[in-house]
Amino acid sequence: MLNIVKNIANKDVNKRRYLLIEELDKINIEYTITNRKIGENFVKNIIVNFNNNDNKKLVIGAHYDNLEGSIGANDNITGVAILIEIIKYIKENNIDRNIDIVFFDREEYADRGSEQYIKEIGKNNIEAMINIDTCGFGDTIIVGTETNIQKMYEMKILNKNILNKDYIKTIKINPGSDDRSFEDENIPNIHIQVVPKEDLEIINKIIDCNIKGLEIPTELSSKRLKFMDTIHNGKYDTLEIVDEKPMKLVLNLMLDIIKNLQINSF
Repeated sequence: MLNIVKNIANKDVNKRRYLLIEELDKINIEYTITNRKIGENFVKNIIVNFNNNDNKKLVIGAHYDNLEGSIGANDNITGVAILIEIIKYIKENNIDRNIDIVFFDREEYADRGSEQYIKEIGKNNIEAMINIDTCGFGDTIIVGTETNIQKMYEMKILNKNILNKDYIKTIKINPGSDDRSFEDENIPNIHIQVVPKEDLEIINKIIDCNIKGLEIPTELSSKRLKFMDTIHNGKYDTLEIVDEKPMKLVLNLMLDIIKNLQINSF
């Protein structure tokens, strides 16, 4: 996966898209590229569909765009690389489920590609969404929201054994990515991300303040989350900071979810 990150990460979003398409061509997979206007902007999502039928779609997504000036390696070509490995697995194992793997455009800006995707597909045709973002730095997978996780249990997309690992922690509020678009439409969704363990403690304290409507104490607001330095033109927003180990942890989590889906398809 690290080679995929190195191949695609680029400050030019058009170049990123071209390089991503090259990677999909390498694995001989069919895809659709949208080019439709939402709001003031055109978005170019790239969609790989498996088992298109009348059943509702499970959407597994990651954004490929970057903040202007950022190499966007951790944010979010790490997620893109994981999606490509998921595509390979589904293709090789004939997973019998209506799944859209979506590489979203414009997550970093207004008029998100995820909004356009929902409008085009129709929210009533979407079962749930799993969002993957910034997975190349840190040692702890965070999954949220806890409310949506419970919904996923009820839908049998998740089971508790899948998340029952020391390096996986659930959170009450997500940092916010393309999952926001699905949350706004009341579509069950979860967000998967990797952070350093010490970041998680700060994140949970900030979340608790937000839930209780309390002002965030200065000692918290002044602390810089380490993973934030790996994104958005931070000092470690580089290819060199990306580690394949956390990416593999997320990929294994996703493969566990897909295997669980297959079991529950019978």
